[in-house]
Amino acid sequence: KIGSFINNVSYFIIIFLITGYTLFSKSFSKLNVNIMGIPVYITEISIIFIVLLCLVRIFFCDRGKLVLYNPLKIEFALFYLIFLISLIKGFFLYDDTAFILRQSALFYYSIFYFLIIITFNEIGSLLKLKYILIAFLVSSNIMLIFFILNFLNIVKMPFPGMGAAGYIYISLLFITELTCIIYLKNIFLEIIFFINMILLIVANVLYRCRGSWVAIIVAILSVYIFFKVATGLKKEFFKLNIIMLSTLAVIIIFIVLLLFYRNDLWVSIKEDIISIYHGIFSETEYVIDVRNIPAVNIKWRLITWKDMFIDVLNRPFLGYGFGKKFISETTLQMGWDTGLVDGWVESHNYLLSFLYRSGFLGLGVFLSIVIGFFKKAIKFLKSCKDKKIEIFIIGLLGCIVYILILGLFEVVLEVPYGGSLLWIIMGIVIVIINFYERTVKL
Repeated sequence: KIGSFINNVSYFIIIFLITGYTLFSKSFSKLNVNIMGIPVYITEISIIFIVLLCLVRIFFCDRGKLVLYNPLKIEFALFYLIFLISLIKGFFLYDDTAFILRQSALFYYSIFYFLIIITFNEIGSLLKLKYILIAFLVSSNIMLIFFILNFLNIVKMPFPGMGAAGYIYISLLFITELTCIIYLKNIFLEIIFFINMILLIVANVLYRCRGSWVAIIVAILSVYIFFKVATGLKKEFFKLNIIMLSTLAVIIIFIVLLLFYRNDLWVSIKEDIISIYHGIFSETEYVIDVRNIPAVNIKWRLITWKDMFIDVLNRPFLGYGFGKKFISETTLQMGWDTGLVDGWVESHNYLLSFLYRSGFLGLGVFLSIVIGFFKKAIKFLKSCKDKKIEIFIIGLLGCIVYILILGLFEVVLEVPYGGSLLWIIMGIVIVIINFYERTVKL
């Protein structure tokens, strides 16, 4: 009974976090509370609380026995060893404790991977995974409704920060529904899902986050690849093609009608194209004059990445540790003031974040975890005989691909509403694989 109660509390906290991230993203994490000058965040409090609950369950309910199914033991052992080295180095070299801990989140959000595995270790508790999915579906659609109403100037966002990073959850919801609709047998539900998917794509376009556009295209392609290479689901793959072609046709019609009635959008698109040309291929002063146009951010990122990479080469093995502040002098000289007030900027690329904080060794270990995870998942898909589980896993893998691609252009893995989701989804995939393999053996 105590173990069941502890698990239920853990479920509630995880659902609470996912719902909060989806609805409020950046604003959700901040409590405006400081302890000894260090800001307190909901994510970190939740991690500590769930860890304590898991320890109580292990020592008082399971008699000290921890059965942890993790196929990547060596990779994670090295990952946390590098985490400790970077953390210790940061405390010795830098004075800003809050900033050191903030940068270390890139590593310690991975604890959610293990918390999910421990929490859903029992076969009976696996059924409660559906409540996480339901919470995500409901909260994402609520955010979608308010975003569309706000765009149409019908209703304003009811809470500050609501929908600030909504393109992340809109995209993840689209990928989830794309795979869910494949095994639906009710035509009424299929129509509802299809209409909702169209709205999700439209909302994603309206957010105008180009990184998200690239990420969702790659994620959809990955879903195709997983279906084609790792499964023998021919009927389901055919249905996936029909759904995507239908969605594409509706989107093209929508864009044509929108551009026909909103001629000003043509002007905006032309400005973006011109700014991309001048921002990347031209050395004229035009880039400074129009630096506020979103597309010019491409050049800001490229220059920042180049400067950061050159800086990393001074400490290639283990990087600078947590707490080293970076700002591109080149971008400042060109007229950008991004990061000037705080004295630092995020790289907007998790590969460089890992490089800068933990060197090539830290990045290499992280990539080994990702590669090992996908190898395990693809091997499972090839051997799995349950269609629903295969399709569900493919949807989750598509979501992971989206987060990983988006993180190459945006601050994702470094923040709780992105980084936590990556490790939570990875943990869910491992739990399902473990559940299937255990039941097959039984």
